[in-house]
Amino acid sequence: MNLVETIAPIFLIILVGCVIKQGRLFKDDFFTEANRFVYFFSLPLLIFTSIVKSGLQSVSLALVLSVVLPTVAMFCLACGLGRLMGLRGGRFGTFVQATYHGNVSYIGLAVVFYMLGEDAFRQGSIMVGFLVLTTNLLSSIILSLAASTPGQHALRPLISIAKNPVIISSIAGICAAYAGLPIPAIIMKSMAVLANIALPLALVTIGASLTLASARKSWRLGLLTSFIKLLFLPGLAILFLKAFKLPLKETSTSIILLATPVATLAYIMADQLGGDGDLASNAVTLSTVLSLFTYMAWAVYLGIG
Repeated sequence: MNLVETIAPIFLIILVGCVIKQGRLFKDDFFTEANRFVYFFSLPLLIFTSIVKSGLQSVSLALVLSVVLPTVAMFCLACGLGRLMGLRGGRFGTFVQATYHGNVSYIGLAVVFYMLGEDAFRQGSIMVGFLVLTTNLLSSIILSLAASTPGQHALRPLISIAKNPVIISSIAGICAAYAGLPIPAIIMKSMAVLANIALPLALVTIGASLTLASARKSWRLGLLTSFIKLLFLPGLAILFLKAFKLPLKETSTSIILLATPVATLAYIMADQLGGDGDLASNAVTLSTVLSLFTYMAWAVYLGIG
């Protein structure tokens, strides 16, 4: 199934970022500005072009709900769990978003292709547009609200959400796809070239953020979020599928997408919206490494391969 070939390079790029930072080949300002470039420019282009290319007109409501409803339910459960654990501020917001915010655009779709084939890949591409919008919207809400201070104006988090480039690009992409907006090929190709910068550069900045001190502070919570994201969330989705009497075999794509490791974007959003960057980077790294094994387990459960 080539899962090692899918996931290992991602972790290796993170390692490259760590080596570059430890070797002091660039100043710290470089990684800060690179993070901003990805968040405000390259990543929004990636989200927009991915959604436009997916052909959203053919998606069914059942398939959309099979990934959206478990995600929203996980968001609510994680908010309750985070409060019970005594988490506050940016650490609380980062914990919540790491429990459902998966790397569906890259790892998710790649694993769908290797596990389930081309038909499932096309189906997954359609579902990803709605899932990206849902997770990014929820993450913007929880990070903005968690980072706000008691004396802060009530509308400030909402204004932050409305100005979020990830949210704007997701909504714009879905609207353009549904409207069948004709975009010249030369424009799409140019945007795609710039969009392709997003993932490797973001992974390098994650690697640069990793330190032994942050790992000691966050590894237990990082492991917990990884467990929830890789096992509990897809398990919750199975309960939804059974409740709606949807055949598990025909909705395997939903399980695979929800079982993705924590998204690189979770770190970028945490860094930009006042979250806990240490926790986010550890959750991304730990869940990415562990997802190789959890995907094997899900493949056995779903009878794939």
